[in-house]
Amino acid sequence: MKGEENLWRILNEKLETLRTGNRIPEAIRVAETALDLAKRTFAEDQPSLALSFEKLGQLLDQNGDRAAAKPYLLKAHSVLEKAQPPDQRALFRSARRLAYLCDNLGQAEEAIKFYEKAIAAGTQLEDLPYSDLGTMLNNVALIFRKSGRQKAAEPYYLHALQIYEKQLGPEHPDVASVLNNLAVFYTNERRYSEAEKTHLRALAIREKAHPATHPDIAQSKCNLAVVYHSKGDYTRAAELYRASLKSWEETTDNPPEDYEIVASNYADLLRSLGKARKAHQLEARARKKRRA
Repeated sequence: MKGEENLWRILNEKLETLRTGNRIPEAIRVAETALDLAKRTFAEDQPSLALSFEKLGQLLDQNGDRAAAKPYLLKAHSVLEKAQPPDQRALFRSARRLAYLCDNLGQAEEAIKFYEKAIAAGTQLEDLPYSDLGTMLNNVALIFRKSGRQKAAEPYYLHALQIYEKQLGPEHPDVASVLNNLAVFYTNERRYSEAEKTHLRALAIREKAHPATHPDIAQSKCNLAVVYHSKGDYTRAAELYRASLKSWEETTDNPPEDYEIVASNYADLLRSLGKARKAHQLEARARKKRRA
């Protein structure tokens, strides 16, 4: 048994060398050999067995075959769940990897399940970066929104906000990013009063933390303009659209796609006011600046 364990370790060292050298097909073959050996050597609840399943799954994923990777990563997670006492850090990493994999494969329900498992394990790790949990919570909310289950999304945005505020304080720019996501959600739900209040708070944080031409400020002004536009408050919406465009123009000579989106939104507002010519000129100018 000791000799087989040593051989297993040697094989793992070899596959890591191959992986580091980007010799993935060779690494996969070594990982398959190591897994066969691990199945004969380790009990079904041993972390070493889980590691072998995990390494082969990761290599297949790295090789671009997510569908083939999934069964091995599922088996690794199953082994980890049998271990006593449970290794919450290993469970967190495994569940998070499966959540991202399923998300990328478009398997929404399984992605949610593994995001939930990762969040549950992650909340028990005191040194886990706040952004790890926040990103996963945001991802779950996005899955719910895309599948038309908007009401189910809100608690995840609020949970993410709670985590960021606790870790960073209420005035941190990262808190503003979470607030922005929550406010966009409220806008999509036509909860305009909540959207306005939340966007105003995000904008205030960003204006305090960044120079006036920062892209995040331009984003907040555009998103707030959308709220006023949707409410029919065209005067305030137009003012914020103009301010957002100005911020982008002062930031760079070749503004990003977001700049053209702001221009398009403002043009829609102008057309609704009967100013079609001005709207056309605005969009043409935005396209020209984007292609400069």
